[in-house]
Amino acid sequence: MPVFFDAHCHMMNLSHPNLTAMIKRTFKDTMPKWVLMLFDKVNTFNVVIKIIIWLLLFLPLLFMTILLALLSLIIIPFLIIPASRKAIFGKFREKVANIMNLLAVMETDIGDCMIQLEEELRKIYDSKGGLTLNEGNRVKVYDKIVMTPLIMDFGLKNYQNSKSPYKVRWKPIVAQVEDLCLGIRDYYRYRADYIKPAGNPPPPLFEIHPFMGLNTRNYQLKSFPPGDGRPSFLEDLLDKNFSDFENDTTPEIRYRKLSERDWSEFNGNIESIGSHDFAGIKVYPPLGFNPWPEQEEYDNEEEWRQEWQKVCYLYDFCIKHNIPVTAHCSDGGFLVDKKYRNYSSPQKWAKVLGFVVKQEDREVEIYKRLRLNLGHFGGAGRDDWRDKVAELALAYENVYTDISYQGVDEKIYGKMKQFLDRFSAAERKVLTEKIIFGSDFMINLQDIETYGKYLEYFANTDAFTLDEKHLLCHVNAMRYLYFA
Repeated sequence: MPVFFDAHCHMMNLSHPNLTAMIKRTFKDTMPKWVLMLFDKVNTFNVVIKIIIWLLLFLPLLFMTILLALLSLIIIPFLIIPASRKAIFGKFREKVANIMNLLAVMETDIGDCMIQLEEELRKIYDSKGGLTLNEGNRVKVYDKIVMTPLIMDFGLKNYQNSKSPYKVRWKPIVAQVEDLCLGIRDYYRYRADYIKPAGNPPPPLFEIHPFMGLNTRNYQLKSFPPGDGRPSFLEDLLDKNFSDFENDTTPEIRYRKLSERDWSEFNGNIESIGSHDFAGIKVYPPLGFNPWPEQEEYDNEEEWRQEWQKVCYLYDFCIKHNIPVTAHCSDGGFLVDKKYRNYSSPQKWAKVLGFVVKQEDREVEIYKRLRLNLGHFGGAGRDDWRDKVAELALAYENVYTDISYQGVDEKIYGKMKQFLDRFSAAERKVLTEKIIFGSDFMINLQDIETYGKYLEYFANTDAFTLDEKHLLCHVNAMRYLYFA
């Protein structure tokens, strides 16, 4: 029986993320884009001009907006359509309930969270023999779900920009790695106490292969001049966790070695983690990772040169060792500095993949073989980014994209079908072989009640055929991960 892949998810607790960034994200998600653009524009002016703009433009505009909102959302529904009152408050309660649900999940022990997910899904699918995808009278059943929880490097370099008296100056990724690995261990150790029949449950539903979070800004190369403090070296990090990948001469060897890891025996010591404990690398541009540093983005030429050298070293290493890289590629997320927004753009990755050097008598794109997943397919609200992601997936053999988070809206799959139908039959075929299913759990709980409901939307959509769904949740993920 085939396995189902959720190739973009997260397992974290409340100590891991930058909560101030999460709050800012929630604020920005609820504000109209024109208001946010106005805020950004006003912030570039001096204090006197800001005050004049606020007095002459923004405050009256805000007053009128609030007045119109009160008229349309309160007076009219309450006086003319009483039934809408219930719908308004119901939507508000649903959003609050989702946020509280997300916080509850993040407060839960990671191991117990995974056990609860298995309990939830077994109640839905055990009677069907496993996770079931549908197309009319046809079904395809999966008895195991492979999850690749992506660690995010929340190490903060821009805390000086915070106006708070107390600042979040660092978020050590070591603690997050330990928590996740202990959570995976506890899932395998203690699930038998909860999964029915207790004491003798069926084999684990989840097979877990985490991705290591990496932000090159938080590391140095050994060739750099010595600086202050005790630097962490990028070479050591990559060698420790991925050096043996070079010996995986076939996808079958890679998958076998990763699957042989017995997480139930993890001793809690991060020093025991090494090659084939992580399946790949996660980079997150909104937190400051710059996929392709350019000189005009830096005040200091030496800083630019060092950042560029570090990402080049990373890409060279990943290509040599065939390491899959997943990158956040939408204009949402935990944006800690507005100057990082463009770091998430697929245009940045186009420069990486298209970087040319002269070798002998010809020019060569030296990073075109990078095994890359551009997460979120550019984002649901950025058609230009989605077009560029599709262009890169069509142009480069190892470039994939995933549809994580977007499935919180069951209508999104129909819109995705419309997008794919714009292409020729040949191009559409290639694209459907490059798209990977992802949930973005647990972050997606901001907009959906449960993990099971997210899977249900995908399983039951009629926008894709059963064969196309199988491509998204199995075949494409296997290829991207170098499992097949």
